[in-house]
Amino acid sequence: MFQYQGAYKDNGRDLHMKTFWSSILVFILIYVAAVLFVLLMITPFFLIDTGLAVLPAIAIFLLLILASLFVFYPLSVGVMRYFASAYRGQSFRFKDAFKIFNKGNYSKVIKLGLLTLIGYLIFSFAVSMIMQVLFMMVNAPLFAFFDANNMEDPFSSGQIGTIVTVLLLNLLLVVLSYIPYVLVTIYMFLVYMAYIDEPLTPTTEKFQMAWDVMFRSGESILRLIFSNLILWIVPIIIYALFIGGAALLGSYFAETAFIVMLAAGVIFMMIAYFIVMYFMVGSITAYYFKGRNHLDHEYQAQQQV
Repeated sequence: MFQYQGAYKDNGRDLHMKTFWSSILVFILIYVAAVLFVLLMITPFFLIDTGLAVLPAIAIFLLLILASLFVFYPLSVGVMRYFASAYRGQSFRFKDAFKIFNKGNYSKVIKLGLLTLIGYLIFSFAVSMIMQVLFMMVNAPLFAFFDANNMEDPFSSGQIGTIVTVLLLNLLLVVLSYIPYVLVTIYMFLVYMAYIDEPLTPTTEKFQMAWDVMFRSGESILRLIFSNLILWIVPIIIYALFIGGAALLGSYFAETAFIVMLAAGVIFMMIAYFIVMYFMVGSITAYYFKGRNHLDHEYQAQQQV
C-alpha cells in the first residue's frame, strides 16, 4: 500500500532530517515575510486618522500579491530540489532552493507557473460546470416532491426512498468532485518535478513528461492517492484521541487537565501533520522518478530493436 512512501524513505534514508528541516525553514521565511507585509499593510490605519490610510494599505497589498507570485511561489518550487536530491541520495545545501532565482531558471519557472495557472483555471471552470449539470440532473426529482402545491400531501414510502437515494447521490457527487482536483494537483506537482529533473527541456514538453509519468509509466496512481489519503487521516485520528482523553480527564479532574490535554492534542496533531505532509510530498517525488525510470528503460528498449 505504501510503496511510494517506502521508496522515498529508503532512498533518502540519510537525508530525511536535513530535507525536512530545510523545507520547514524555507516556509518559515516565507511565512515571516508574509506576516511582515500584513503588519505593514495595517500600520497606516494606526498612523493616519483619515480615509487616506487605505491608499498605502492597498499599495502594500498589491506588493504582497507580487511577492507571492514572483518570490514566494518560485521559492516553494525551489524546495522541491531538496526532495529530488534526497530521493536520488544526493547531498544538497540549503541555498539550493534559491537557485531558482538564477538567470535562466527564474524566467522558466515563472513561465511554467503562468501556464499552469491558466490551465488550472480552465480545468476548474470546466469541472465546476460539469458538476453543476450533474447536480441539477440528480436533484431534478426533488423539485417535484417539494413543489409548494404538494407540501400538504404526505410522502409515500416510494417517494421517501427516492429522496434518500437522491441525497446519497448528492453525497457521492460531492466526494467524486474532489477526485479531478486531486488528480490535477498531482499532475501539477509532476510538472514542477519535471522542471527540477530536466530544467533545460522546453517548457511545453514538461507537461507531456508529467502526463507520461502519470498515465503511461505503469505506476499506480490509485495506490499513490489512497496511501496518501490514509496518511492524511492519521493527524485527525491523533487529535480525536486527544479530544476524547481531554473530555475524560475534564469530567473527572480539574479543567486545567482538559486544557493541557487539548493543547497537547493540537501540538501532536501539528507534528503529525508536518511529518505526513513530508512523506506525502516524498511519495509523489518517488512516483515521478520511478515512472520516469520506467519510461527511460522503455525508450532504450525501443531504440535497441
